[in-house]
Amino acid sequence: MSEKEHTTHPRYRFPAMEAILDISMAAEFLRQQVDKACAPLGITGGQYAILRLLKRAYPEGMSRTEIVKNLIEKTTDVTRQIDGLESKGLAERIRIQEDRRLSLARITTEGMVVMEKVDPLFMAMLSEISKSISEEDCRELSELCKKIYSPNTDETE
Repeated sequence: MSEKEHTTHPRYRFPAMEAILDISMAAEFLRQQVDKACAPLGITGGQYAILRLLKRAYPEGMSRTEIVKNLIEKTTDVTRQIDGLESKGLAERIRIQEDRRLSLARITTEGMVVMEKVDPLFMAMLSEISKSISEEDCRELSELCKKIYSPNTDETE
């Protein structure tokens, strides 16, 4: 079989399976890039995602349930990640007067500083990724992904 024939045949019987695996591999690669961008600041990509949510919710804060609901990547260790942010002084827990059992996580001033410092690192990461995929490709990829996770939405909206 020639090289051209080999590259035009899917690796799997169903093209959807190949697409799913390629999307998963790309997502894992991107997770690793986010972790690398966050590493100089002593946080993980998951902690960054939580800080991003807490920054948007500032000054009120968010409950653990709200954080989980709003995370793109659902994880079971949100409590542990908040504990880590709290131990670094980047987030704090505040008790609700009406219900002492409920606590809210809130970003601290130091957490805001870290979020400011992470922006240039993310811009560098995006710049590097942009070397291999154009803006037009990004838009097309985004639209294709939306068809997967929002299959019932009308494209004319």
